[in-house]
Amino acid sequence: MEVGNEKHTSFWYDVWSKHGYLKVALGECGLIDLGIADNALVSDVLGRQQRSRRHRVSILNEVENEIEFLRLADHQGNDTALWKQEEGRFVNRFSAKRTWEQIRNSHQACNWSKGIWFAHSTPKYSFFVWIVMRNRLQTGDKMRLWNVGIDATCILCNEDEETCDHLFFGCRYTKQIWKALAEGLLQDRFTIDWSQIIATITNPGLTPINNFLVRYVFQAVVHSIWRERNARRHGEQERETQYLTKFVDKTVRLWLLSLQGRGKMEGEFATWFGSRVDP
Repeated sequence: MEVGNEKHTSFWYDVWSKHGYLKVALGECGLIDLGIADNALVSDVLGRQQRSRRHRVSILNEVENEIEFLRLADHQGNDTALWKQEEGRFVNRFSAKRTWEQIRNSHQACNWSKGIWFAHSTPKYSFFVWIVMRNRLQTGDKMRLWNVGIDATCILCNEDEETCDHLFFGCRYTKQIWKALAEGLLQDRFTIDWSQIIATITNPGLTPINNFLVRYVFQAVVHSIWRERNARRHGEQERETQYLTKFVDKTVRLWLLSLQGRGKMEGEFATWFGSRVDP
C-alpha cells in the first residue's frame, strides 16, 4: 500500500512497511509489544500518543521509527493499492495477466500446444485432447494397475488391450472413423499413427481453412470415440462406425455454421464438403 490519508491501510495486514506484513514479521507478540489492536488502521496508530520508550528488539524500534516518519510526513490523497510487477517493481494498476505470471510456475511451451489450443476450437474438445496428450486418460491398461480383475480388452473391437495408442487409432473400429473423416482432408499425408498425426496437426502446412479443419476434426473424433467407449463400458447400446462418423460430420457442420462470417474462416463449408463423400 502507498499511504495517503492512512484511512484504508491495515496496520497489521497490508504491506506498507519495509518489513512486509507486520503480523507475520512481528507475530502475535507484536500486538502486545506495540500495544496496537489487531484491527487497527495506520490512521489509528498515527493518532495515538507518541512512544515513550525504546524496545529491546531492534525490529520493534524500526517499526516505531517508520510510524514516526509517517506521522511527520505530509501525505496527500487516499491510500493506494500497489501491485507487484516483474523485477520487484510496483504499480497502481492491476493486471490479471501479470499477476498470473507472478504466481505461476512457467515452463517451456510444448511443441504440440498450437495443435491443441487454436482459434475457434471447442474448449471441451481441446481440454480433452490435452488430457490425452498428458497421458492422463484412464484406459484399460491403467485401470488394470489398480484392479487386476478388470477386463482391459478394448471394448470397441474386443481384440487387443485397450491402451491410448490402440484406441487412437490402432483399433479397427476407430481406424475406420478417422479414415472416413480425415483422409479427404489430408490426402497423401493421411496416417493412423498417433505420433505422426500429432506432428501433422502441429504443423499441417496447409491453407488456414484446411489447417483448422484437420485440427478440429481430429479433436471431435477423439472426443467422440472416448464417449462411445464410456457408453459401452456402462452397458449402453453399441453404435456402428457409420453412426459415429455421421455424428462427427454433423458436429463439424454445425460448428462451421456457427463460424460463418468470421473473417478468414470464409469457405469452410465448401472445403469440408469437398473433402467428404456422402456420409
